[in-house]
Amino acid sequence: MRNDLDLKLYLVASRGKRSDEIFLNILEEAIKGGVSIIQLREKELNSREFYELGKKVQKLCKIYKIPFLINDRIDIALALDADGVHLGQEDLEISIARRLLGEKKIIGLSLKTLEQLDFIESADYLGCGAIKTTPTKESSLINLKTLDQICKKSPIPVVAIGGIDKEVIFELKSIDLAGVAVVRAIMDANNPYLVAKELKEAFCANLSSK
Repeated sequence: MRNDLDLKLYLVASRGKRSDEIFLNILEEAIKGGVSIIQLREKELNSREFYELGKKVQKLCKIYKIPFLINDRIDIALALDADGVHLGQEDLEISIARRLLGEKKIIGLSLKTLEQLDFIESADYLGCGAIKTTPTKESSLINLKTLDQICKKSPIPVVAIGGIDKEVIFELKSIDLAGVAVVRAIMDANNPYLVAKELKEAFCANLSSK
């Protein structure tokens, strides 16, 4: 299990209709602004397209020495020898993922209830949300009281996700989070570097006030 992960600003990235060049430029600017880990999430690409795009994102992450994760697709993670995967509750069981990937890889798990904490063995961190309504992914909301309870009871780091921007980060001030995961706040920004920098500073300000 990894205990050295910097999860403060976690970017969930999808290329969408962007060119590879524009997509990779957004990611690079975001990393320069403070993104500390990237998860590539591609629901519309076939396996070969996902793999080819993954190689490019992986190369960028290696240059900046940050972890590169694949959303859901353990086969793609294995093909790329990515740093790890992020799994949902409906994906392959985490114990099987760990057996396939090995002990050194990072495995994240989506979670939204206290009961699901009973089934997190072998995970390195939890992604909890959605905190706010978001068009990126259909998901029921998790209230801040439940999020706080999960953070207090979880033996591994917790990252909040779902509709998070700078204002939402301040709403999370009293909750013991390891980080925040963002999608649109950075991917749709006119200045990904500046937005990433502001989000990172906002989260770190929360940490320093505790």
